[in-house]
Amino acid sequence: QQQQGPASQELTALRTENASATQSSEDVKERLESGRLLQGQEEEEQLRDASRAGTNQVGGKGGVCQLSASQVEKGDLELGEQFDALRKEHMEALQELQRAHEQEKLSLAESHCRSQLALQEMIQELNSQLKSFQDRMKRVEESLLSTDYKKHIQEHGSPSPFWEQELESLHFVIEMKNEHIHSLDKKLLNLETVVEKNLLLEEKVKNLQQENEDLQVRTQNHLIMARQLSEELLATRGALEKEMQLREQAHHDKEELMYRVLTGAADGSPFPSAAGEVPLIAT
Repeated sequence: QQQQGPASQELTALRTENASATQSSEDVKERLESGRLLQGQEEEEQLRDASRAGTNQVGGKGGVCQLSASQVEKGDLELGEQFDALRKEHMEALQELQRAHEQEKLSLAESHCRSQLALQEMIQELNSQLKSFQDRMKRVEESLLSTDYKKHIQEHGSPSPFWEQELESLHFVIEMKNEHIHSLDKKLLNLETVVEKNLLLEEKVKNLQQENEDLQVRTQNHLIMARQLSEELLATRGALEKEMQLREQAHHDKEELMYRVLTGAADGSPFPSAAGEVPLIAT
């Protein structure tokens, strides 16, 4: 126990350090995930603000009756360029998040490998100490048996062949028991190592599955947002076209009213459709 005490303390300290490193890596991961979520929310707010700005711009322009078709097309192009720029910025941010995620996974894998190598070295050292201790115990047992046997011969004389055979059988049984104990110790150590590896692998698989699910949810949210922005852009274009039609109708009604006022056509005479038929009267 005195020989195995420092090794056990080192193993416990190493496991504690590994758990602290895992906890710190989980804290870093949580902070990164929080930052990513905040960045995604800010991007969503920027996209919505841009869409609202485009809609407000369309509503403000709807009040001006003298807006030409070229200005409407220009506004449409500006909205399309703004949407493309926001979508490009969004894709770049998503790629940056994916690169940071991959780098974090590589860092965690390297840390896991280093911890695993350190644990393997510690296990090998403990195995060597255990083997040395068992060899020493075996030598002590053999020495004690030899001492007791010599003392018995000195006190009682040479034993009979029966007792010599019994002593040999006893030595054989003790050796078999020691070998069996040694094999059981090896199996126990191997089982502990396998259990630790399985636990680490299961935890790593769970973390990777959770990260994969988070990335899938984030990708779906981005796709939904892009689809919504596309629908809003189409709705904005439809509103622009409708506004164009309303302005053209208002302009036509205004020209017809001016024609009737200027020509005094109160008897319901038809309004000339061609622009050349409208008399030019200075007002």
